[in-house]
Amino acid sequence: MNSKKTLFVITFILFSFNLFSQVGGISASKLVVINTETVPANKIEFEPSFGFSVSKNDSINMNSDFGFRFTYGINSKTEIGIFVPLHLNSVNWGIKYHALDFNKLSLGMIAGIENALIVNNSEEVKLSSLFTTYAGGIVSTYQFNDKLSIDFSGQFQNHFEADKIDFNSFLNSEIGYFVSDGLQLVTGLQYENHHILNTQENYFTINSGITVEKAKNFILVVNIPYQFKNKYSASSIGFAMALTILID
Repeated sequence: MNSKKTLFVITFILFSFNLFSQVGGISASKLVVINTETVPANKIEFEPSFGFSVSKNDSINMNSDFGFRFTYGINSKTEIGIFVPLHLNSVNWGIKYHALDFNKLSLGMIAGIENALIVNNSEEVKLSSLFTTYAGGIVSTYQFNDKLSIDFSGQFQNHFEADKIDFNSFLNSEIGYFVSDGLQLVTGLQYENHHILNTQENYFTINSGITVEKAKNFILVVNIPYQFKNKYSASSIGFAMALTILID
């Protein structure tokens, strides 16, 4: 990937188990995985995104969602942002720091919290009712050449409640190749492990799609995720689309 081009794109997979959120509000370079590049200093990225998924067990189930991302470049190495879903039950705040560069390899750190917007007024307001989860992780990008690159991210997520055991971990990796000027083919694998009390749930998803940047400061992202069947849920296939707009 040409680092001079602002390929800051992110979509989300909208499956029925997507109650477990990774760090949100920050930029990416391909479909789902977060990369090390940050939004240019003093600039803003705005991104509406939409997605749905379909699964079949005893009946056909469909899930859909819509949301907006706003990300601001604090300086050449740091960005902050927010992801706001249309239902407004909660928002995700995130920060990314581009830490190190080793020739073609770069490393970064990410962190975020989920802020509950709807609080039960009958209960005493406390930290765990205002901020439901926190998350963090590391990201890396390896740039083979101007056309080929691979991104990797490892994240964890947990609730603020000390007595709630539901530690979740996420591993994402995607490889992208520019087949022509502005058109990138992307594929990758996503793994999720959710530890809820004495139960562990594992999910595997293949993400496949494209990014298109034919106009200045506009990038279109299309993702077709496929989640494999396991003992907790049926297999599902989805469609997600996002439009990334860099505001000078």
